[in-house]
Amino acid sequence: MTLIRNEIPILEYDSDPQAVLMPGNERTYHFPKRAVMLFMETEIEAYAAAHACPVVGQFDSITKQFPVYQTTYQGQELVFCQAPLGGAFSVTIMEQLIAGGVRGIIATGCCGALGADTEGDFIIPVRALRQEGTSYQYLPPAREIALCDKGIAAVEAVLQNAGFSYRKCKTWTTDGFFRETKAMVQYRKDEGCEVVDMECASLAACAQMRGVTFGQLLFTADTLADSEAYDSRNWARDTFSTALQLAFDAAVILDVG
Repeated sequence: MTLIRNEIPILEYDSDPQAVLMPGNERTYHFPKRAVMLFMETEIEAYAAAHACPVVGQFDSITKQFPVYQTTYQGQELVFCQAPLGGAFSVTIMEQLIAGGVRGIIATGCCGALGADTEGDFIIPVRALRQEGTSYQYLPPAREIALCDKGIAAVEAVLQNAGFSYRKCKTWTTDGFFRETKAMVQYRKDEGCEVVDMECASLAACAQMRGVTFGQLLFTADTLADSEAYDSRNWARDTFSTALQLAFDAAVILDVG
């Protein structure tokens, strides 16, 4: 095990996978191997109610409770739950899913467009620029992280099968929602980032360190393409239900080893 020290605290890293507090210390769940993390709420509750999905777990936080539902989808058992905004909190949920036995995870949620697009365009992130804090707790310092090939392949396959257009690209993961300045947006665009999100790098780093398969489906919501005129549009709300279905489709074909 190696403890990397640095004058800048965020660049310090400990390779020891064990911590003083570990997920599952207080409550142990037994989940199937596949899980879907959804950055949405209403659609989850509607799907769970329509399919009579039982609650098989519950993750507690200081702000709310996150129920974990189980369903049989295309012959495969999987669990699904809401994922909270931001890398730190969403990784807390991921860690608890993994502690319960999950070996493959698909996440889906919206992102911000940095270039010309149509609201609701589907994106497969293949690399994420690490301008957040959580990924630095799971992997040594680096500018970017590559996403898992198996996760990318599963998401791409379901988009192709469903006939949706999409593009694979690099995303800019940030935890400074109100610090996407004009200069920073242009800087990220210049280095090849096509969208911006708040969780991808964190989730990918956690999954890599814990040795689980992970893939993410993004879809564009607001746009920062014009730095002079930010546009929230409709936050891609019309795409949420479709994205949920696609994430389930990807989870059941995900190679979890």
